[in-house]
Amino acid sequence: MSEVSKDLTFRNIEAEQSVLGAALQDAKAAELAAEMAIDEFSEPQHRVILAAIKRLVASHTPIDLLIMHKALSEGKQLELIGGAKYLSQLISTTPTTANVKSYIAIVRECCSRRRMRAIGEALIKASGEGQRSVDEIREKAAVAIREVKVGESVRLISQEESAMKTYEKLAEQQKVEDRPEPDRIATGIRGIDKRTGGGLIGSKLMLIGARPSVGKSIFALTICLNAARNGKRVLFSTLEMEDDEITERVFANDSMVSLQEITSDSISDESWTKLAESLAVIARLPLYYTTDADTVEDLRRAAFTMYENGGIDLICVDYLQLMSGSRNRYGNRQEEVADISRGLKKLARELKIPIIALSQLSRFEKRETKRRAPTMSDARESGAIEQDANIFILLHDPEIEELKTEDEKRMYKTLKDRGLQMIQVKIDKNRQGKKGWFYLIFDGDHMRFTAPMKNEEEPV
Repeated sequence: MSEVSKDLTFRNIEAEQSVLGAALQDAKAAELAAEMAIDEFSEPQHRVILAAIKRLVASHTPIDLLIMHKALSEGKQLELIGGAKYLSQLISTTPTTANVKSYIAIVRECCSRRRMRAIGEALIKASGEGQRSVDEIREKAAVAIREVKVGESVRLISQEESAMKTYEKLAEQQKVEDRPEPDRIATGIRGIDKRTGGGLIGSKLMLIGARPSVGKSIFALTICLNAARNGKRVLFSTLEMEDDEITERVFANDSMVSLQEITSDSISDESWTKLAESLAVIARLPLYYTTDADTVEDLRRAAFTMYENGGIDLICVDYLQLMSGSRNRYGNRQEEVADISRGLKKLARELKIPIIALSQLSRFEKRETKRRAPTMSDARESGAIEQDANIFILLHDPEIEELKTEDEKRMYKTLKDRGLQMIQVKIDKNRQGKKGWFYLIFDGDHMRFTAPMKNEEEPV
């Protein structure tokens, strides 16, 4: 038997990680893990984490990544287990919390084999010493083996225990008056906030899909700016632009100096005054960028860096199809993008914050006889994207032939004459509220979306 095979026989690190990773994500899994003995785990850092899980379960404290981070930090044990990075790794490497009983069974079998090995080594030693009789050695071995079997016994739950626990859970659920309202992050776009009950709430994944050059990056940046202006700490992750390119667009949005002038070599004195005034405003915004988060794991590290240095309220990813999966091999690109989408949704649950992810949609095919508005299924390598999204928003720049009313056609012509775009915003999926659509005006010169008014535009 090879050394690797021997190692898997007596300890299975991946199974231990999966038990702990499941406990950090699911209350039932945490309860099952808490029933395990500390020495059933082979790795010292896993024993430290299990001990913390047992303490939290005993005190009826809900367990998640942040609470575990705090519990280990307070006990000065975080560095012993490899830091916050290792806690995140436990979650990211856990295939599913649904199989926690199977993971526990593997860990316990390895533990039993270690115990049996110890008994065997003790028997060999005792047999060779000649100080004990064969009957005494046999009796000791039988007792030791029975103890191993007892450690594997199935836990029985009495009706009394189950009834009391269930009654307490039901009583807790009835304390509605003590339950705080979820903290919502207003997008600042009335058509979205109106249909989501006031904004985005934690642990939700919002997808924004659009064909190229429709303005989805600026649409998402508008939401991020509005959130930051309301004091929310925002992480904007992009693989399409550098941080100075994003900030040039922020300057254009805030100062109303055109992006073309900002990126030119001849900025007028009047524009310099506007940019200086804008600098005093945007420099104070709690908006942070990362331009090298190629994988969800990279994004997780950036997010936890923010969390540990003041907190984090919202993440935006521009855009999903530019990211890479965490595994080395996938069957196809659709499977890889589905893995990225699931990873983002898991990260939203870990941090209990909303995540906005942009999705590229397929280009309009020339062979199509009639141009049409996009649908969720147009998302490139869509896979599980449609299923994972709590909210799916589609942006579309319609041609005049697609418009149905004379008012819409008049507005389209007026905007086009002024160098502006008419954008249809369609909330195609919304687990948080109503679906529906509305129009916005996109000012590409100043990187702004505004709401249409009868005589003039107003901020969204």
